[in-house]
Amino acid sequence: MSKPLASAKDWSDVVKGAKRELLLRAARDEFAEQGLEGATMRGIAVRAGCTTGAIYPLFDSKEAIYTELLKQSLAALDAYVAEAVAAARTPEAQVEAACGAFLNYYLDHRFEINLGLYAFRGLKRLGVGKPSDEELNQALWKVLERIALPLTEVRGLKPSEVRPWVALLTSQMIGALVLQIAGRLDFLDTGAQTLLRMMLAQCLPRATAPKGTKAARKSKQ
Repeated sequence: MSKPLASAKDWSDVVKGAKRELLLRAARDEFAEQGLEGATMRGIAVRAGCTTGAIYPLFDSKEAIYTELLKQSLAALDAYVAEAVAAARTPEAQVEAACGAFLNYYLDHRFEINLGLYAFRGLKRLGVGKPSDEELNQALWKVLERIALPLTEVRGLKPSEVRPWVALLTSQMIGALVLQIAGRLDFLDTGAQTLLRMMLAQCLPRATAPKGTKAARKSKQ
């Protein structure tokens, strides 16, 4: 039997999806060159080969387009981190896996670190409107929670106490990423992964052998 023909609505949805992807690809280039402040709907339209009127049925502003790009980025990051955490068996290993995946994802997707920091034209305090900012913050916390949950167990913290630790780890990873991408770690003969290992060694308490055991005596020698 032959497959039923697609309905007009199905075809319309396919066309709409294709247009969205075309606009998002064009917007990536526009934001990369002009930043959020300098980008315009006209500039995105020119890159996409359409009129601005063709954009508004899909996105009502450049901020809405930026929000969609960042949402997609955070969803991909979350999936990547979740996969790494799922393969780790202990809370300590889960923290290390989550942080390592976070760092490696952004090293492999450098456009997206600029996207997340709104940093295409320098670091500034920018946003895309309060409702969207809150939605994006929640999406980011979903990623960071994969670090927070095992870290709570590792350090014996209450849920309310873990956020500063997550902030510390995240700020250090972002700093290492920015420095490595800018080439500022080369002359120090180090890299972001090395800094992450050193940081985790400080943040994750290591189990110590009970007093009187052979391992404990050896550690004092």
